[in-house]
Amino acid sequence: MPTQELPIGVFDSGVGGLTVVRALREALPNEDILYLGDTARVPYGTRSSATVERYAQRVAGHLVRRGIKALVVGCNTATTYALDGLRTVGTQRGIPVIGVIEPGVDAALAVTGGHVGVIGTEGTIRGGAYSNLLKARNPDLTVSTAACPLFVSLAEEGWVDDDIARAVAARYLSPFAGGPDTLILGCTHYPLLFDAIAHALPGVHLVDSATSTAQTVVRALSEQGLLKQQGVGTTRYLVTDNERRFRDTGLRFLGTTPQPTELIDLDDVDQAAWAAEVAS
Repeated sequence: MPTQELPIGVFDSGVGGLTVVRALREALPNEDILYLGDTARVPYGTRSSATVERYAQRVAGHLVRRGIKALVVGCNTATTYALDGLRTVGTQRGIPVIGVIEPGVDAALAVTGGHVGVIGTEGTIRGGAYSNLLKARNPDLTVSTAACPLFVSLAEEGWVDDDIARAVAARYLSPFAGGPDTLILGCTHYPLLFDAIAHALPGVHLVDSATSTAQTVVRALSEQGLLKQQGVGTTRYLVTDNERRFRDTGLRFLGTTPQPTELIDLDDVDQAAWAAEVAS
């Protein structure tokens, strides 16, 4: 199959990366997308960095064995801990690897007046990738961060703009009052709570990293001549556990039921398939 005709691979530990899929679907209607939700190992946000990197390599290996032309790490925690290693191998294979952190940082820096807030899972905030990159790009920037783990459960339950969601958002974000002028939603679940977060921080510019990531993918594929020029794109979904819950929860993220889905397993063969040295 010609490289242009191969799908874009996207992965996350569960359903959060579906916000990236939705943004990609809107930005690249011609492209085929192959999504892998590692639902047997969700969440990545509380795992160690070494474990997250191992999981990410297995997912990437499985996707590359099926055939992909680009790899999108639709998970902030995996981007934090595994992106560099994935990019090293991706470069050898000629597969662009895009994470969700750098696009969000770029979008925030384009609009901020000097103070950026970042919210995410415990793993993402602990890893510090957003803070480090923001400060590297602008040493004079003020950066504030907060872990908001309950937002993930609220998004998956569909409790995104009711009294409960607004109360939780107000509690988590109260330290940011009068602080950041721009807030990065540093978890792919968080765009579902956009209205509740905006209510807690009126006047603050919210950055949805899923949309920013989709725009970065468009540029990367265009620069490498990998854009599919015609046809109607398809989307297929792979999961490592509990297809029914994935479909039910995914409906809230996509606005439509994610299907067709296929139940798969990941193993050391997948990890070796990605990490193996590429012959020169």
